Amino acid sequence: MERDPDITIRLSWQDGKVATVVLVDGVPAHERSRPRSVGAGVLVPPGVATPPGTASLLAKLLFPGLVRARVADRALLLGPERYLRLRLLLPDVEEAGSYDLGALRWESVRLPSALAGADAWAEWAGSLALPPDGGLELGRHPWFALVRDVAPRLSAASVVPTGAGIVAVADATSVHGRITTPAGRETVHAPAPGSLGDADRRGVEDVVRDSRLSALVMDSPATAEGIRRTLLGGAQVFYFGGHHIAGGLVVGGDGADASWLDVDVLSGWLRDGGVGLAVLMACDSAASWTDGSHDAAERSGRGVSAAEKLVRSGVSHVVAVQGKVSHGQAAGFAGRFFGALVRGLPVDLALREGAAALEGAVAVPVLYARRDSAELTVGDLPVIRPARLAPVAHRMPVTDEPALGLPDERHRVQLDVRWCLTERPVRDVLADPGADDLVTVLTEAERNLLRARAAKGLPHEGRRRWYVHDVRDGRLPATETALRGAVAPAYGKADGEDHRGVGLVLRWPAGEEPGAGFAGELDRLDGFGWDLRAVVVQVHGKHPAEVQETAEHLARTLGHGEYLLRSRTPDGETGGPPRRRRPAVPLPFGASSAVARRCASELLDAARAVADPSRPEPAPGVDARAVVEELNSGAVWGVPSEERQVLAAVRLWWPALYASLLEACASGRTGPGRAVSLRLAADRDEDLDRWLRAAGGVVPAPSEFSPLDRPTPFVDAVVLGLVRTGLRDAEPFGDWLAEASEAVGEAVELLDLGPSPVDGSGLESAEVAVALDRAGALAGARLPVLDPGGRRPGSWALLARRPLTEEIAAWLYGFAEGQRRALGIAPGAQRFDLLLEDELDGFREALAPPLRPADF
Repeated sequence: MERDPDITIRLSWQDGKVATVVLVDGVPAHERSRPRSVGAGVLVPPGVATPPGTASLLAKLLFPGLVRARVADRALLLGPERYLRLRLLLPDVEEAGSYDLGALRWESVRLPSALAGADAWAEWAGSLALPPDGGLELGRHPWFALVRDVAPRLSAASVVPTGAGIVAVADATSVHGRITTPAGRETVHAPAPGSLGDADRRGVEDVVRDSRLSALVMDSPATAEGIRRTLLGGAQVFYFGGHHIAGGLVVGGDGADASWLDVDVLSGWLRDGGVGLAVLMACDSAASWTDGSHDAAERSGRGVSAAEKLVRSGVSHVVAVQGKVSHGQAAGFAGRFFGALVRGLPVDLALREGAAALEGAVAVPVLYARRDSAELTVGDLPVIRPARLAPVAHRMPVTDEPALGLPDERHRVQLDVRWCLTERPVRDVLADPGADDLVTVLTEAERNLLRARAAKGLPHEGRRRWYVHDVRDGRLPATETALRGAVAPAYGKADGEDHRGVGLVLRWPAGEEPGAGFAGELDRLDGFGWDLRAVVVQVHGKHPAEVQETAEHLARTLGHGEYLLRSRTPDGETGGPPRRRRPAVPLPFGASSAVARRCASELLDAARAVADPSRPEPAPGVDARAVVEELNSGAVWGVPSEERQVLAAVRLWWPALYASLLEACASGRTGPGRAVSLRLAADRDEDLDRWLRAAGGVVPAPSEFSPLDRPTPFVDAVVLGLVRTGLRDAEPFGDWLAEASEAVGEAVELLDLGPSPVDGSGLESAEVAVALDRAGALAGARLPVLDPGGRRPGSWALLARRPLTEEIAAWLYGFAEGQRRALGIAPGAQRFDLLLEDELDGFREALAPPLRPADF
């Protein structure tokens, strides 16, 4: 198919008037004729609807006869799913001018509608009148995508491999108060009661959860330091939801209600983090601002918007807002915009889809792009994650009875590290509803190892060859020939002896029972002559709960004590309740509260009503706040133990409802029930952070729990959660810390010494290393800097939790041969060394710490 036309409108000043030049696919349309001068300067205040008279003047300015004829000619050639991209080239601030092209509401210019015939387009092209059929606004026309092109001053942001596929999300919608800016003191008012607040942040998370992108959500409200540290680790997209004033963003401050972040500072962080798309869902972030610091801007009378500043500083694409946008409108835009991105649409078309959520609003989303950005895309978002960022999983214990547990952050692992760096043959079961292309992920990791090995001058060694086979009917091929013919990519015999063996991914449909003798069939693969080093049974399917159940069943069949669970598994009610099972936690029937009884009853009825697995029942329509109000009035679910049973059942069956119940309990529950909800929330760091933020730092003291109900893992989780969410000033923090484990206590002591223990001190213990990681203190840690020689087991524990980048691979190949042997990237020793083996056992244990006993 012919690619979509690209029409560029270049505006410049000549003798006090605006000269218009039309470029069609980069070629001047006027050829040898002189640019035509039309109209005079126009200034349209951002956020104000364009009056009809001004819109007519804009039509003359932006679409004189030459432009209209070219646009009409191209528009008539459009077919289904085609569009015209209109690009407005913005002059630099040094160029003379008396108005801000970025502030022009040229979206208000009217064109013939998509249903208008050729005569209507010809009549419009030949005159300066409004379209004969009334037309549509340019910004809402289905045939047009609008872009403001900016000439950059700095090169494009560098690509950071570890940030590809990551959407860094910063929410500061709740920040308000008096703020100091270059223009003086300004006030940001508190959100209106009942406003949606961070609904846009939730919208971004929900959209990317099932995609190959990953939302990295900062603690809310976002602070300048939090944004800096997050971007330091790399990201491809940056989303900010909050307020904009005086050419800067309003963020949380240390010890103050609010702080002001200059976009010039932010631009440096975005470039260093490799961000290619920044989305500023903040009022007037596309409006110009002149603070006197830009001499050229002051001379020309033309300011520069926050969005334009970012593009001139090297960010490829920036989406910003003209006018005022409410929290609800921001949420609608974010959901539609990122939904279009993950479907693979270019940024300008994704913007157009997002703008549909602002129908009737004053706010207009605007796209600024680098002038040298030929294709307005930000990489290949739908497929970039498997090739660049290894998936993350959690080690899960296999229980005596079927149960759906929640992942423990202490046992998070990077799958490329686990499967590409292993001394002994691996045989893992992975619950992976997203069914990622693991072969692509692992092949990229192998390339990193090869590049690092070559850079160290080590003898040549071939990579590990990874293949995938789709299992059907629970049976494996019976012969080597049959298996070779069934794998993808096509089987190829390794040349020579110097290679790292073969890895095999067996894709297993959820709900499929293994055939009789499956364990023996898996053992038989080792005799096929492949030098098989790793076998991964990848369980996939539509329903996450069923996938996890099947994975646990397979692990039990193979005699394993654990299986792996992908951390990006959707945990909303869209996945439906577990199939073929009843809740593992019984529901109490002695509740005296009418709302509570209805909640428990509806939960049980919905569970029994699931007959068709393809049509899961929705979560019960229970208002979490109403439940908490009923409980506080004295009508309780019997006793705290019964209340805990109901909450645990909700957590198992409808996690989305559980999230709202947690927040309601944290912010409004009184009595013992509040401590009960904290105890359950602490089973998972994500839930605990939600609880602590909703509680606003008001945390029960350890004395409110019986000694038997505050085990050390629970105490450690609360201490690390308070550190992670910036609530160490909470009154009972010292009491919790006094009961924490020795490793967590050491981690907090290290944090007291400075903002981050970058010198690597304190990493002798693997538990201290993981505690620091859970606390967020090592989010941007570089292992080669923390521990150059790889002598501390703590750094090996961190290795298991980070993707296998080329930098880490180079670090590993700098180790002594004995250390590399523990990772399977060096040949076995010729003779046994007892002291060396003891040391290597410590490293191996740090890579895979023992699982905690299952208590769910």
